Amino acid sequence: MIRQKITLVLVFTFLLTTSMFSQTRSKTTIVENVNATKAGLIHGLNKTGDTIVLKSNKDIYRFTFLFHNKKESIMMDLGNKEAKIPLHHFNVGRYTVVAYREDAVYPISLNRIQDIAKPTNAVTDLEEDVLRASLSKEEQRKRSITPRASINKDTRLASATIEEDEISFEEKLAKERKLVVLRQREYNARIKREVEAKSMKEQVFAQAEANKKVSEQKRLAKQEAKRHEIKEKEVNTVAARYKRNQRILKQHAATLASSKKKVDTKEVKYNISEINNNSLEKQTREEYRKQNLRPNGLPYED
Repeated sequence: MIRQKITLVLVFTFLLTTSMFSQTRSKTTIVENVNATKAGLIHGLNKTGDTIVLKSNKDIYRFTFLFHNKKESIMMDLGNKEAKIPLHHFNVGRYTVVAYREDAVYPISLNRIQDIAKPTNAVTDLEEDVLRASLSKEEQRKRSITPRASINKDTRLASATIEEDEISFEEKLAKERKLVVLRQREYNARIKREVEAKSMKEQVFAQAEANKKVSEQKRLAKQEAKRHEIKEKEVNTVAARYKRNQRILKQHAATLASSKKKVDTKEVKYNISEINNNSLEKQTREEYRKQNLRPNGLPYED
């Protein structure tokens, strides 16, 4: 019987603890930005679910809080690799927390489901609360953020405290402005370096293209010169062959002319017994009949 009671008590305690933890965790839901995680910006809720914790491998120099219900936004500068954002400043509703780094801007979706009770002596200003929760004490001193433990609560020194707070706020504002100017200069310098590097790459690429074009032109000119040289050699070969043939023809004609013999002709009377071999200029039959008579004394016309 005692064992059963102990078992029931343990089960009840476990269920109660699980229910309380589940309710605490369910007060806020956050949607992980996968690109931010890959880039080294780890983000999520703490164990109690009342604070967003961000850890980055690069400085987060700015935050923007977008209120979907009110359609307004709050911007603040941080300049730190770690950030803690207390969620009691946000009422129930949807929000977008935008983290700014030098490489990119990373939005993180946030859904506040239940109200979170404000801690005792909580800082009412969101920016101041984020800075106090995110920065170390040494960094807070550098930025002239007065530690809360050293705030004088004596009413007799209220006016002096207010003046000191005003001076501290002015100094803080001036330092924040200097920080913004410094970040802007760094950003401008980085953009300038990127533009110069891009311009240098474009110049190298253009020079390579120009060299390639010149090489191609030289190759084509060399190819054209070689083709012209071959054509000129062919023309010269044909001309030389023609001259040689002409010279051979002239020599052949001269040889024929010199070897041709002159034939002397002899004029003879008509006689059928003589053979005309181009050496005799024989009288024709008609001429012979006109100049002579028949053997019977009669002309050949009869």
